[in-house]
Amino acid sequence: MDSREKCQVIWNWPSLGNFTRPSHATWPDVIRGAGITTSLGWIALNMEAPRALLPLTLGSVFTAIAETGQGREHPWRTMAWTTSWLSIAAGLGAVVGEYTPLAVVGSGVMGFVCGTAASHGSRTAVTSLLTLVVFTIYCGWPGSIIPAIQDMALIFAGGMIQTVGCLAVRACQKKSYERVEHPQLWISLNQYNFQPIKEHLRHGMRLGITLMVATSISETAGLPHQYWLPMTVAWVSRAQLSSTCNRIIHRLLGTVLGLSVVQLVVQFIGPQGSEWLPLSLIGAGILVAYVWVHYAIAVMGVTMWIVSAFALVGDRVVDTIANRMLDTFVACLIVLVAVLIDKGFKRIK
Repeated sequence: MDSREKCQVIWNWPSLGNFTRPSHATWPDVIRGAGITTSLGWIALNMEAPRALLPLTLGSVFTAIAETGQGREHPWRTMAWTTSWLSIAAGLGAVVGEYTPLAVVGSGVMGFVCGTAASHGSRTAVTSLLTLVVFTIYCGWPGSIIPAIQDMALIFAGGMIQTVGCLAVRACQKKSYERVEHPQLWISLNQYNFQPIKEHLRHGMRLGITLMVATSISETAGLPHQYWLPMTVAWVSRAQLSSTCNRIIHRLLGTVLGLSVVQLVVQFIGPQGSEWLPLSLIGAGILVAYVWVHYAIAVMGVTMWIVSAFALVGDRVVDTIANRMLDTFVACLIVLVAVLIDKGFKRIK
């Protein structure tokens, strides 16, 4: 295979036009997930508690994403576990985020744990990724212990409400599910002949190191939104070089599209306070709908959602759109360099 063929394999540009819809991401589930999230956001604003909107919708949206992952059994188990881990990750991130050295080390440990945990299955990989993303958000957006505990409870509430909603809707649909026996972890590892495990171990170590680098930069460079750089590293990093490069081009395009939408809304509408809610909820719906269909479109959605959600709680995020694009580019560069270095070491060996 010549260098041109290798480049075509690594940089899969045609994937930007691939909108193939997998069977496990159905519109009724998307509509239900977005509807519950909309209701939670509306309740938070009407109770004059905008601070509660972000953790509530965070738990709801991420739990809905975990539900749509591949699997033959009812997703309630995955949704419940995901909700629990999201809550724990928020607390851990808020605690270590108060101290820069602890934040750097904690990011490395979380990156390694979540990266290697992905080897246990596709749904575990999704839960691990979402857990890591929540950790990076709260690590870069620290607060005192009391708000952190409150956010943990709100994330758990949002996730559990989404889980109960899934149970209720699917009970009415009378769907049948295959009962899947979950083998012990050591049996699962043995069935893979340890090859994917070695790959995920390398991925976990690489992810841990890149998160430590990203967290160090975000904590010491005086960035206005410290969570964005390590959060992007968590979203983009994959175990394989081709998958990572694919994520990078989708992430860059999706971020440009999402921030462009926000900029247009600011320029022509100029929303204030609760007026950001529609854009936030539209972004969340796009994320849930396209996370398994087209990653660039999903990134556009998550960008709209996160930027608008922070605006709802008083964060002047609209003033830092250029910084967010720069952070995205730097994060993608960090991940790409780390993967290429790792591949270089493997060739030497």
